[in-house]
Amino acid sequence: MIPRGKLYISYTDLISGMYYCLIDIFKFQKSVVIPPAKELICLSVRTGFDLVLSTLNFPAGSEVLVTNINIPDMFNIITGHNLTPVPIPVNKHTLNISPAQIEDAITPATKAILITHLFGGIMETDELIAIAQRHNLVIFEDCAQAYAGDVYNGNPASDVVMFSFGFIKTNTAISGAMIKINDRALYTEIAKRNEHYDQQNSGVYFKKLFKVAFVKLLTNKTIYTGFYNLVMAIGKDFEKVLDGFTKGFPGGDIFKQIRYRPSTSNKRLLNKKLSNFNQHSITARMQLANDILPNIPDNYKIGFKNKKHTYWVMPVETNDPGVLISYLLSNGFDASQKASSLIMLNQPGAISNPEDLMLENLVYLPAYPAMSKKDRNKLTQLLISFPN
Repeated sequence: MIPRGKLYISYTDLISGMYYCLIDIFKFQKSVVIPPAKELICLSVRTGFDLVLSTLNFPAGSEVLVTNINIPDMFNIITGHNLTPVPIPVNKHTLNISPAQIEDAITPATKAILITHLFGGIMETDELIAIAQRHNLVIFEDCAQAYAGDVYNGNPASDVVMFSFGFIKTNTAISGAMIKINDRALYTEIAKRNEHYDQQNSGVYFKKLFKVAFVKLLTNKTIYTGFYNLVMAIGKDFEKVLDGFTKGFPGGDIFKQIRYRPSTSNKRLLNKKLSNFNQHSITARMQLANDILPNIPDNYKIGFKNKKHTYWVMPVETNDPGVLISYLLSNGFDASQKASSLIMLNQPGAISNPEDLMLENLVYLPAYPAMSKKDRNKLTQLLISFPN
C-alpha cells in the first residue's frame, strides 16, 4: 500500500535531535541559538499568534477577518482573546481570498486580517495588504502550510509572518515555529513575553523524536501495509490511530499547551534544519504534481490557477469522496479525507458560491516525491477511470 505521505526529516536529523536532548538533559553543554533580529523562534504558530494578539491587546469584541479555512485552534485563539473571527471564503481554483470581499467585510470594529496559505499554495497578498494599510489593519500571514525555503518568505509588507515546523510540515523539526515581525518595537515586546514562558523539557522533546522515528519507519510501503492490516484486524479506527501519532496539541485548554518556549534541543535542531534545507525537495514536489495533475480531468483540480503552488499536500475534489477513497484504497493507495485537521468557519446566513472551496468534497492523494514513476502513472490512471 502507498502511504499517504512521508515525513520531511531524515534519520540523521532525528539522531542529531536526540543527541541535542541528551547533552541538554545531562548538562554536557549549554548552547542556545539566538535567532536573527525580528525572527522569533517559538513553540508553534499557535504560540506566536497568541503572543502577538496578547501584545496588541485589541479591545474585546474587535473583529479579525480570516481565511475561512484553518485549523480549529487558530479560530479558538481569536475567540479566546474575546475577538470575533469574520470568515472570508477561499476560491477553489486560485486558493486566494477576494480583495473585494475583504473590503466589504471591514467595519469600524475590524482590527486585523489573518491570511492563511493552504495546501502549499501561496496566496496573492499585495492587494490585500494595500487594503489593510488604507484601513490601518494588522496583517498576519499564516504560512504553516506554505514553507518552501527560498520560494516564499512572506510579503515584506506584512506585519507578522508565521512559519510552522511541526510534525507533518515541510522541513519539520517536530515542533517549533518562526515568527517574523516587521515592527521592531512590537518584536521586542513579544520576545519579552515569550521569555516569561516556562521552557519545555528536553526529555519531552526526546520522547517526541523517538515517536517520530517509529512513525517514519511506518511510512515504508511494506511496513505501512502490515500496520494497516494489523489495526484493521483488531478493530481499531485507522484514522484515529494515525491522528494519535500526529496531533500536536490534543484536547484540553489550548492556551495551557502552547504557552511554553521550545527546549534548547528543539531550537538547535530547527536551526540545523533551516541552515541545511534541501531546496530540491520543493522542486521535486512540484514535479510530482506536474506528473499527475495535468493528466487528470479538470473537475478534480484544486488550486490549479495558483501561480506559486508548492504542493505541500495534493487534494482533489470529488462528489463522492468516500467512494473515491475506497476505490483508491482497494488499488493500494491510502487516500484520505482526514490528512489535515482543517475546518471551515461559516458566516451565519452566508450563501455559498460554486467557486468557493468546500472541505467536505476533498480527498488528499497519497503522493510524495519518492513515489516511483510506475506508481505515479497508476494513480493518474485510477483517477482518470473513476467516474467523478
